[in-house]
Amino acid sequence: MRERRRVETVFGFVFASDYPALLDQFGEFLAPAEADYFAGLHFLRRQQSFLVGRYAAKLALQFLLQVADPKAIEIGRGVFEQPLVSYLSAKVPNVTISHCDEIAVALAFPAGHPMGVDVEQIDPARLITIRSQMSPVEREWARSAGADELALSTLIWTAKEALSKALTCGLMSPTEIFNLAEFYPLGHRIWGGLFQNFGQYKFIGWISRTVAMSVVLPKKSDAAENALDFDAVLALNPNKDSGCV
Repeated sequence: MRERRRVETVFGFVFASDYPALLDQFGEFLAPAEADYFAGLHFLRRQQSFLVGRYAAKLALQFLLQVADPKAIEIGRGVFEQPLVSYLSAKVPNVTISHCDEIAVALAFPAGHPMGVDVEQIDPARLITIRSQMSPVEREWARSAGADELALSTLIWTAKEALSKALTCGLMSPTEIFNLAEFYPLGHRIWGGLFQNFGQYKFIGWISRTVAMSVVLPKKSDAAENALDFDAVLALNPNKDSGCV
């Protein structure tokens, strides 16, 4: 029997409204190759998501690695656009990044302990699209679990996308292979679940009034459990408070 593993993980959060300030100081935290890539982005939405996502990732990695200069950490891109961390260390952690209109989140974690994160805005305009990608039992869970159907549907979607990131395949496969096998409450606005085709993974998810977020991690791992006060994070002043948890 394998023991449950405790691993050190760090969340980094940055609000989208921080973008103007980050734009003024991106040379202080982007490595040269990252700055070159950023300079080649031509669309504002892509520029915003890249910069706030990278800054969230640098916050998490700095804390985990205890590095003073964020430019010493370079985050490249793999063949599936997954982030790849480079740093002068015998043990380089991995990072997973997600963003929505309100917030960017990154999760730094040890290499060899695959994890994925996804955050989505709870948007009524997306409910029909999200429901079309859910199994009948998932739709029933969202309708009958005693919480808002839109919020729980969005949460289930984030669990699937977070799994695709943990597998480093992204949503380039039929979404039904990421279907849930179990879905259950873990606490106040905290949910968990397992997957039909990937029994070695589980997810933990949080919902707020405006945002849903899930983390996928190995089933036997205690990483990230009971370690995040998501409501407290979202209550931070978006104009001056970003940070790590």
